[in-house]
Amino acid sequence: MARRFLLAIAGLALVLNAVGIARTLLPAQDGLKFIRIARAFGHKPWPEVVRSSDQHPLYSATIALVEPVVAIIVGDSPDAWRLAAQVVSVLAAMGTVISLYYFSKSLFGEQAALLSTFIYVLLPVPSLVGRDTLSDSLFLLFFINAMRLGEIALRTDSRRAWIGTGLISGIGYLVRPEILIVPTAVVLTGLARFVNTSQLVSMRAHLTKVGGMGVATLVLVGSYALVKGEVSERLSLRTGVSMPASVRAPVTPRVALPAGLDDTRWNFAAKEESGDGLLRNSPGSAGLRLAQQWAEGLGWMMLPFVVLGVIMSRRLDGSHQGRWLVGVYVLLFSVVVVRHATSLGYLSGRHALTLVLATSPWIGAGMWGWARGLPERRGLRPSLAKGFAAVGLGTLLVIGVTAQFKDMHGSRWGHLAAGNWLRENASEDDAVLDTRGWANFIRGSERGYDYWHVKQAMNDSNLKYVVVGTDELKADSERAATLRSMLAFAGTEVSSFPDRPGSLKTAVKVYQFNPNANWEAMR
Repeated sequence: MARRFLLAIAGLALVLNAVGIARTLLPAQDGLKFIRIARAFGHKPWPEVVRSSDQHPLYSATIALVEPVVAIIVGDSPDAWRLAAQVVSVLAAMGTVISLYYFSKSLFGEQAALLSTFIYVLLPVPSLVGRDTLSDSLFLLFFINAMRLGEIALRTDSRRAWIGTGLISGIGYLVRPEILIVPTAVVLTGLARFVNTSQLVSMRAHLTKVGGMGVATLVLVGSYALVKGEVSERLSLRTGVSMPASVRAPVTPRVALPAGLDDTRWNFAAKEESGDGLLRNSPGSAGLRLAQQWAEGLGWMMLPFVVLGVIMSRRLDGSHQGRWLVGVYVLLFSVVVVRHATSLGYLSGRHALTLVLATSPWIGAGMWGWARGLPERRGLRPSLAKGFAAVGLGTLLVIGVTAQFKDMHGSRWGHLAAGNWLRENASEDDAVLDTRGWANFIRGSERGYDYWHVKQAMNDSNLKYVVVGTDELKADSERAATLRSMLAFAGTEVSSFPDRPGSLKTAVKVYQFNPNANWEAMR
């Protein structure tokens, strides 16, 4: 019976993801990085791509392997790369759902596990990430399986489980380095048992198995480091553990802006300030922001059930080692993320995804612990109690599905239209500066720059078009003022597009650009 319910939940997740993919216009902006790296895997030696990339390679490499299959179905186009990235994410998300069930089952039993998995599938933020073109979905798959194997290792002391935890963590490191917090949490949770029981004799055997896990992890981390030349370029890891950058890391050549644009009054920041700078040097604010992002990931409505799950967990059978493991992980991860936020002044909802996934079992525990005692407390007949439960779950299903299909980034339509315009009007030799990257992605040309490479673009004599969002031009910031001045001085608006079909609101503008303008005059 439980297997049928699990298959039904997995089928629901598959349908939601399929509809979400069908309604997707463009990749996530950060997803363009992974697609660009995946394309590079197709025509450059893989070690060279790994060394030149600022992202860990496994997600992009998987996209590169899947894209030829997708291209057979939809044709060789930019959409094939987007779909390949989404297929990888969806397959990983489906694996995460199944693994979450078995992890929750170990912690609180079968009924609570089914409830946890059902609610997780309906949560808007994890579901959106699960079908987007970002590495988070694949990372969450390795994360939940590392946690699951870690729980088995702590509960059974199986050597295979210890080594498996290390292997899964090592492979997951090739997606995102934050997964190394999991084996650290497993080790600390295991050591706590010996501190409490003073089992010093068996501790030696325990440390041997811990060593096996460490070796399995370090073999994969070390292999990556040998190719890359450093352990990680990810600032979240460096900042969290105070790790300096390696001197062997590849260095992007410095490019100077043309004379006149190099004035300190001009601001060529890659993105607008997010407002998270207030988190810098403020651990309390960063901690509150992380808690807020975690609550948003749970959809706020599930918070009471998490609290109830913590209260009622003592009444439910399950792995106490696994519950402690989650607690230790949450503490360690929060410390690393808060340090990251206070050092860099940046924290997004994606940082809280592992906290959402790790604490989801407590949602089911809270629901099941409360529901199973309801008939006795209220004097209800079992059939009536089941009817109430069905209505409650049906209501949650409607709310969850509605929340997931609200907008699906419909406002990206203007960038899609701009990309199609460039494909028809720009020649192959024309370079394009695209502040968001989406239009040039649709154009399908290598002759383009995103705003991270604005200096290189301004030195390119073939730069002919600039694509920019109107929100970027209207912002009250030095960056927006620089864009407005630069386009007023050397650009001519040639086309504009609304935020969605039929809308009167302009969202994207295309400018014809003169890269050889006398920038000294603009000064």
